[in-house]
Amino acid sequence: MTRTLLVMALALPLLAGTLEAQGALKNRPGALRPGRRLQQQPPAETPAARRQLEQQVRRGLWQVAKRRIGFTDDQMLQLERTSQRFDVQRRQLAQQEKAQRVALRGEILADSAANQAAIAASLDKLHDLQRQRLDMQAEEQKEFSTFMTPLQRAKFLALQEQVRKRLQELVRARPDSSPAASPQLP
Repeated sequence: MTRTLLVMALALPLLAGTLEAQGALKNRPGALRPGRRLQQQPPAETPAARRQLEQQVRRGLWQVAKRRIGFTDDQMLQLERTSQRFDVQRRQLAQQEKAQRVALRGEILADSAANQAAIAASLDKLHDLQRQRLDMQAEEQKEFSTFMTPLQRAKFLALQEQVRKRLQELVRARPDSSPAASPQLP
């Protein structure tokens, strides 16, 4: 699945798992700053291309964060290590969430033949995964507090919120999006 370059550049630590789980965006804009006009680029189709894109985006994220928030080189190194570790957990949660959403969708589409127990189990699992995601975010913030000042953490959260809002705009503007297809972000 491809993602928007903007989202990955600015919110990879926060949104990577959420987007994967919800099947968010299929096009990547060509700009890092929210105020710039977006240019569509062809999607990265192979896992190697995706990894390369993620590396480029991560470098862009660090440049923006360092410039806007004033992180030191040491803080940037710690941010990268922390984010990478939590990204693994985020992706695992996203995969589990996606599987539950697919299972739930299948049961819903079965309508009168739907397995009520399977629906209940999927709903319960989705709620459990959401709790796990919140717990993980709290743990990540606790770790951030070991190397960021409260002001830096607040600025970083604000930057992530800007990206979340921009993501929602991009999803709504996407030609193949519909209200039902738009992801619901926390």
